[in-house]
Amino acid sequence: MDVFGDHWARHHERMADAWDSCVGAEDIVLSPGDFSWAKKEYEATADFAWLDERPGKKILIKGNHDYWWPSSKTRLRNLLPDQTYALKKNSCIIDGIGFFGARGGDFAALTQYGDERTEEDIAKALAREERELLQSLEHLEQSEGADELNLRVCLFHYPPVPAGRKGSRFTRIIESSGAKHCVYGHLHGKGASAHGINGIFNDVSYICTSCDLIDFTPIQIAELP
Repeated sequence: MDVFGDHWARHHERMADAWDSCVGAEDIVLSPGDFSWAKKEYEATADFAWLDERPGKKILIKGNHDYWWPSSKTRLRNLLPDQTYALKKNSCIIDGIGFFGARGGDFAALTQYGDERTEEDIAKALAREERELLQSLEHLEQSEGADELNLRVCLFHYPPVPAGRKGSRFTRIIESSGAKHCVYGHLHGKGASAHGINGIFNDVSYICTSCDLIDFTPIQIAELP
């Protein structure tokens, strides 16, 4: 990531130092996508070793650069360190907190980056992500203990709304799910906040936690007894 600016220098070391200093064994850490630049599963081995060294329980969701992410649930499960969970058309419950989500996607073609997708292409992609969000939520609702959850948290990779708006096909589902928090990533650099959503809308707290935007330090979004 150093190629994106001097502020990324030694970012993995800075992240490790900050993580280890404020996260305890019983804490839960959310990583909303783009965990590794690896393109193959075996190339992500070192990144998962780094993750395994960090305290706490971890939850990952797929980002647009997570090319290493296998289609096989078994292969994915075998990659993950202990107490690490991955969301993809599924959910998990940890210490009475239910987690669900989807990757999401761009709401319009990024023509400045050579994106040549048509409106129809984008509509199909967003419809697929909406189905996966519903599958993830359905999995949560059918899980043992779903009726006794203390909190529900949604993970996305992309911002769940188009730039400049406060709602979308995704936020309607998130809000109706009873989730109190939606954590996402994807956005980086100056001006990133203009392309996302941050704040409380319809009783859901939306927050972008891309690591350069939070100074490579975990931020607390909720505390339970």
